[in-house]
Formats: sequence, C-alpha cells, structure tokens
Amino acid sequence: MARIAEQRLTPRARDAVRDILGGQSLADASVWADNIRQYRHDADSLHYVNIPLQDTVYDPARHCPSGRCVIAAIEADRRVLANPAASVTDRAEALKFLVHFIGDLHQPLHVADNDDRGGNRRVVYLLGDSTNLHAVWDGALLDREGLSETSYLGQLRHEMDTMDLAALERGSVADWAMEGHRTAVAVAYGRIPRDGRLNRAYVVEAKAAVDHAIIAAGVRLARVLNDVFASYRPSEASATPALPPGTYTDREAAAHLGETATVVGTVAAVFRSKGGNVYLDFGADYPRQTFTAVALAPAGPWGAKLDTLRGRRIGVRGKIVSYRGRVEIVLEGSDQIVAAAGR
Repeated sequence: MARIAEQRLTPRARDAVRDILGGQSLADASVWADNIRQYRHDADSLHYVNIPLQDTVYDPARHCPSGRCVIAAIEADRRVLANPAASVTDRAEALKFLVHFIGDLHQPLHVADNDDRGGNRRVVYLLGDSTNLHAVWDGALLDREGLSETSYLGQLRHEMDTMDLAALERGSVADWAMEGHRTAVAVAYGRIPRDGRLNRAYVVEAKAAVDHAIIAAGVRLARVLNDVFASYRPSEASATPALPPGTYTDREAAAHLGETATVVGTVAAVFRSKGGNVYLDFGADYPRQTFTAVALAPAGPWGAKLDTLRGRRIGVRGKIVSYRGRVEIVLEGSDQIVAAAGR
C-alpha cells in the first residue's frame, strides 16, 4: 500500500515526506504504529472502528464516541500535517500514524464487527489450519500465496492498469470505511461456509477483495498526502547542517540505510531494557525518536558510561539499519562513539 502511494506522490508531497521522515520510506514508516502499541495504549482504539454488520451508514456519535476511532484519527493526523506551525516531530508522528491508519481503514475487519472483536473471536479454518477470521484478513491470505513483495507489487500494478484510479480517489474517509464494511458483510463474513472451513473458493474471492483494498489504500493515501502538502514549505528545523562526507544528522539517517556512516545528533533519552540492552534515542524520547543507537547488553565500563550521554550531542559510527521501523546503528564498543561533527 505505501509503495503504491509513493509512486503517486507529487514532487512537492514527495519532498515533504522526505523532509518530515528524514528520508525514511513510507513503507518503513508504516509499521511504526504497530511496533509501539505496547508503549502507546492511548492509541489502541485508533486502529479500528466498530461498525456493526447490520449498520449501513456511519454514525460518528454511535460508532466513534469521543472521536476515538480510525476515521477520526485520520482526520486529526491530517490536520497536524497541514499545520505549518506544527513541529517536525509532531508532523513526523502524525505522518507515521496516518500511513498506518489508512492501511487499517482498508482492512474490512478493522471497520466492521459482528460482536466478535472484528473477527478476532471467530474461529475458522483456512485451508484446514485453525485460526481466526481477523488473522485471515490481516495477512494470512497473502501469506498463503507465497508471493515475494516484489512479485505481489508487480501483480497489483498490472491490475491497476485496468482500473479507474481517479474514481478510487473520490469520497471521504467515512465513505472509504463503509466500502470496507460492505466487503466485510458480503465476503469476509458473508462467504464463510457453515462449518467455518474456508475453502479455495473463499480464498479466491477474498484475495481479489484484498488486492482491491490494498490498491485503493495506496491511491487514497497518495491523494491525502498530495492534498495536505500542496503548499508545503520546508521549515528551518528540517534544514540540513553542513557535515563532512559520510556523516549525517539523526534525521537524515533513514535515507542512508545499508551505509556504514557516522550519525550525529543529541541524545534525548537513554533506556535500559530488562535484557540489559541500552538504547540511545536521538531527537526525542521513544517512540518519537529520529534515530537510535543500540548497545546489546554492553559489558564493562563503557556500558555503564552510556547513561552519561543523555542530553549530549554525539556521533555514532556503524552500519545504518532498520529494525521494525526503527532506524538504528548497533554499538559493539566505545570506539563507535565519536565527537559530533558540524553544529
């Protein structure tokens, strides 16, 4: 979904996404909202909206009390992104949430409920294997196909060539939610055999619905971002300071995955896990950090000294990688911590 959206961004929207995410791709950013759920329970209810199967019209007062649902969350994040006075940190969080939530909006069991927690309590058998209905529509169907991401994306792009994509762009967020709701009624729930055994016929029909939903989500995400960033101007906060070759700011690190380089920035927080790992979060405390330096169970004096780095501007050298949407360098010794270059 995110990769489809990236291909449809206007140059201005593409620049905005690059500035706000520091070069991280929309695809990498899209997993962030799930990865932080254990720390951000305030956002738990924002991943879905419980619209009963029998309802045919979205009613905010009944279906989204106090604005705590995915439809309201998308609108709120869109307002943050459109606000030029919002900080880069706030915009980055809003963008990461928005990418993920538009994906969730197009998963039919995130917008429909049959008194079973969106299918989580509905036991079914996918080609003989016991699971639940939500899991089937949350990825198990695609996993069964055994396609690589590249092959599947190519398949979707071929299908897009036959579709009226302009028609997909039309409508409101609530309209898109009700489209998924109708798919839940007609296919996700409506085609389940009485014995709950999802046969090949069910898989074929469901897979077609999933393909359409992913394409629609990508096209609509691009439309939202193109609209939001139509007048985007980079802020001073996103300006890049002059640095030597092979050295990047913490905000730029995401654009240089796979490179061995030096990343500089201010350590906003130091966190020690129960397993003894030490996380140096740059720019802001987790999960709003721009970059993380990770020392895996460091032993000896250098590990103890990591706590003293909080609030200091430093550089760390190593291979820049992405782990569950977090841009990081793994530290194996104190020699990877260097004097910060630039200003």
